Amino acid sequence: MLAVIALGTVAMTFNWFVMPSTFGGVAAAYSIDLPQLALLISGFVIGYGIMHIPAGFLSAKFGIRATVVTGLVMEGALTSLAGIVDGYPALLITRFLAGVAASIYAGISIAAVSVWFRKREHAVALGVVSASFSIGVAVGLYAWTPVVEGLGWRGALVVAGLVTLVAGLVVLLVYRTPKGIPSLLGVKLSGPAIAAILRNRFLWRYGLAFFGGYGAYFAASQLIGMYAADDRGFSEGVVAIAGLLVGIAGIPGSITAGIVADRVMGARTTFLLFLAIQGLGILSLPVAGPDTLWLSAAVIGFAFNGCFAVWLVAPGNDRSVPPELIGTAVGLLLTITAVGGFVMPWVFGEIAALAGYATAWIVIGLLTLVFGVFLLTPSRRRRGKAFPATAKHSPVTSRR
Repeated sequence: MLAVIALGTVAMTFNWFVMPSTFGGVAAAYSIDLPQLALLISGFVIGYGIMHIPAGFLSAKFGIRATVVTGLVMEGALTSLAGIVDGYPALLITRFLAGVAASIYAGISIAAVSVWFRKREHAVALGVVSASFSIGVAVGLYAWTPVVEGLGWRGALVVAGLVTLVAGLVVLLVYRTPKGIPSLLGVKLSGPAIAAILRNRFLWRYGLAFFGGYGAYFAASQLIGMYAADDRGFSEGVVAIAGLLVGIAGIPGSITAGIVADRVMGARTTFLLFLAIQGLGILSLPVAGPDTLWLSAAVIGFAFNGCFAVWLVAPGNDRSVPPELIGTAVGLLLTITAVGGFVMPWVFGEIAALAGYATAWIVIGLLTLVFGVFLLTPSRRRRGKAFPATAKHSPVTSRR
């Protein structure tokens, strides 16, 4: 089950990050510059952000399996459509809708793993999901470049979407929910139960703590190549290595953070440690030379994905959240940070245009650190009894 969800995560993230590898062709085709290209990133993240909580409702009503498959198939179809439509406005709309579809898969895939690993090796399992996210980033930003060169940016987007459609079929054929939890097959939603999730202060603190770091990563990962090439004049080889490492360094980062959180220092302390490392990595970019840019990129990717893996355990670890509403709880976290995912690339683009890349990196690096203060004080969340593993005693009614 973990393997097939991880495969879908690779496909989902690949379709997300495939866009920057086409920026050269898109800019030439539509005569646009950095702010408009950055808006394609932010547009995807807007769609990604607004759908997280509704995706949790869909998962609770129709079941985890149906929801993750729907999201993945929709994202693949919309990525292919982005290679067919004509005009920048149409392209921006397809990226927005692809973000909506990716959101459906992303949040509920986390719940799909948490329901299997909630009581054991939870952080490590979600570390595998986060590592899969990193693989998708690396494929989209680096490995897909030869395809773009061979097929053109339009053909490359069409093929990328078809790859994700195949991954959606594999998830449909393989994934099943754990036995003995009938509420995971679909329930009738309860207003008080949903309201309890949306008011959960523990989840809000975790979401706000990652507001800066989450958005800063998307700005760094998708614009570091343009910065290195256009602003610093680094060689294509340096640019390619940086783009690769900001993605694949997250693979060991995710697993390392999961192990540390599960076995050494707990989720909260591990999260803050990796968040500090990510912020320092971003702050190092203005002083990185062609021989050290790869190290800054690797630190950013390693630390962000470590943060992400540990951050994802919060909904599953909160005993007040019933299994069928983990997806909604994850949706709340991702919605909060998705605002940062829109704001931070936009802020970066505006500051870079006005004051230069160096100032922009410093600002988003500091914001990464500042938002971590939301978790600096001990948690005061209530430690109530866990919800039973069946819907019989749940605040929602099972739809048998």
